[in-house]
Amino acid sequence: MRTNGIICKEELVNGLDKLWNKLHGGEEHDNLDMWEWVQGVALYGVIKTYEETGQKRYLNFLQKWCEDNAEKLRHGSVNWVAPANALLSVYRETGDKRYLDSCREVADWCVHGALRTINGGFAHVWGPGAGGLEDYRNQLWIDTLFMSGLFMLRFGVTEDNEACITEALRQFDIHAGCQLEPESGLYSHGYHCLQNVRLGEHWGRGNGWAAVSVVELLELLQGQPYDTARFGEQFKRHMEQAYELRMEDGMLRTLLDEEEAYMEVSASALFAYAALKGFRLGLLDERFREWGRQITRNILADHLAEDGTVLHASGGTDCQDKAGYLQVPYAPRQYNTGIALMLFSEALVHHC
Repeated sequence: MRTNGIICKEELVNGLDKLWNKLHGGEEHDNLDMWEWVQGVALYGVIKTYEETGQKRYLNFLQKWCEDNAEKLRHGSVNWVAPANALLSVYRETGDKRYLDSCREVADWCVHGALRTINGGFAHVWGPGAGGLEDYRNQLWIDTLFMSGLFMLRFGVTEDNEACITEALRQFDIHAGCQLEPESGLYSHGYHCLQNVRLGEHWGRGNGWAAVSVVELLELLQGQPYDTARFGEQFKRHMEQAYELRMEDGMLRTLLDEEEAYMEVSASALFAYAALKGFRLGLLDERFREWGRQITRNILADHLAEDGTVLHASGGTDCQDKAGYLQVPYAPRQYNTGIALMLFSEALVHHC
C-alpha cells in the first residue's frame, strides 16, 4: 500500500469516504442542523473536500444544508460566523442570490456590528442570551481567526469587498499582536484586553486554528493588492516552532510545549494541513510536506475508526490553567470530522 512512506490515493479516498459516511449518514447528521461553530467547522471540511475533488455529492450536501438551515442565521458571536461559509460556497457555485444577501448580512455584522474589545479586536462573546462569561467581552481568543476571519476573507475576495478584507486583516494583526508570543513563537489561547495579560496556555488546536487561518489568508490573497508579507513570515516562524515540538511520530500534544500533555489528533491534523498547503504555496520546504504526510499516515492507520469516527481528538476546550487542559477528554465531535476532511482532501492534492 505504501512506497517510501507515501500514502497511495486509494487509502486517502477510503479515509475520505469513512469521514463522509460518518458526517452524512451517521448519527452525527441530525446535529449538523444547527447554526454554531461546531457545524461551521464540519461544513468547512466539506467545502474544502468539494474544492479539491470537484465531486458533486459534496456540493449537493452543502446545498441541502443551506436549504434546511439558512433561516437559522444569527448574530451576536464571532463563532456564529463560521456556518456562513457554506452559504458563500453555494452562492459561488449556483449563483443563488438568497445566499448572497445572507452573506452580505453576515459580512456587515463583522465589519460594523461585532462587539470589540478596547483595542479593536473581536470580543469572544457567545451572543445575547447564549451563555458565556460577562468578562468574555474583554477577551480575544485565537479561535476567532478561523471562525470569523476566514469567512471575511472569502467573502471579501468573492465580492471584491475591500472593507471586509481590510477588517479581516486588522483582526489578524490584532490577534497576532496580542497572542503570538515572541519568546515562545506560539499563540496563547486567549488575551485579556483590560488586564493586558495572555490567557490560557499554548493550546494545540488553537495554534492549529491560527496556522490554518494564516495559510488560507495567504492563499486567498495571492494576486490581490494587499501586503501580506508579514503574515508569511509569521506563518513560517510559527510552523518552525511547532515542527520542533513534534513528538517522535510527528504528532503534537494538546499543549504543544508540555511533555506531560497527551497526544491530540485535531491539533496534529490542523498543522498537517497547514504544512502541506504551506509547501504547495512555496512557503515551506520539503521537511514540512513529509511532516504533513507523516501525520496523515498516522491518522489513517491509528486514529480513524472503521465507522469514520476521528479518535483521540479532544472535546470543547475553554481558556483555563494547565491542569484543566490536561483533563479535557477525547470526544467525537463534528469539528474533528471536518478537520480530518480538510487534511485528507489537501493530502489528496499532493497524492500523498
